[in-house]
Amino acid sequence: MIPLISIALALISNVSDLSHMFVADKQEASRPALTFYFENRHEEQQFALVDDSGAAQLDVIKEFSHFVRCWRTNREKMIHPRTVEVISAMAQHFGVSRVDIVSGYRSKPYGAPHSKHFLGRAMDIRVPGVPAKQVATWVWTNFRHVGVGYYPKQQFVHIDTRDQDIRWVDNSAHGESAGAKYFVRVGNPELPADAPRLAYDFPKVDGPVDGDVELAALQNILSTTFDPLAY
Repeated sequence: MIPLISIALALISNVSDLSHMFVADKQEASRPALTFYFENRHEEQQFALVDDSGAAQLDVIKEFSHFVRCWRTNREKMIHPRTVEVISAMAQHFGVSRVDIVSGYRSKPYGAPHSKHFLGRAMDIRVPGVPAKQVATWVWTNFRHVGVGYYPKQQFVHIDTRDQDIRWVDNSAHGESAGAKYFVRVGNPELPADAPRLAYDFPKVDGPVDGDVELAALQNILSTTFDPLAY
């Protein structure tokens, strides 16, 4: 019986070690900070929005949300972590260190009736040195559950996170009424093999493996027919 217990304990130890590989590391280093320029307020500030794994840093997002507050009313709302991760992944893909913000959070009534800006899920951006169409195409191709708007005459891109994938092209100039044509993604086409994986979509285990879980696993092994060669 002793050898059996020893083998079982060794297996539990190995399982525990493997699980710790997926536990969130509170000391994760941050990726290099991005410089954001808010066009309507002519303000510039740096933010390290995600850690080294690409996961949104909520304490930084709180400061960032103040930076991208509604420029008309000064009201603010937390920007959704998934939206932040999409923006950060886009900046990393194109190798840019600066993103210009046309609009972040908007408070009612400054926006379309169902605008994701009202929810803190949307940002309108320009990426210096990268055509807006190229940014819009890459985001649409590499992510799901997004809204992507391309504004050719104004050369900016709307990016939001939502349940149903929708893209649009709006040829209106600045100050003109919106004239968008909308397209809904049909089916669920497979993502490109090199598409970024958002940390928000794959949450890590938060905290160490519970000792009671390990004990329960040990008891389960000892209560069944145990074949060491099967593991």
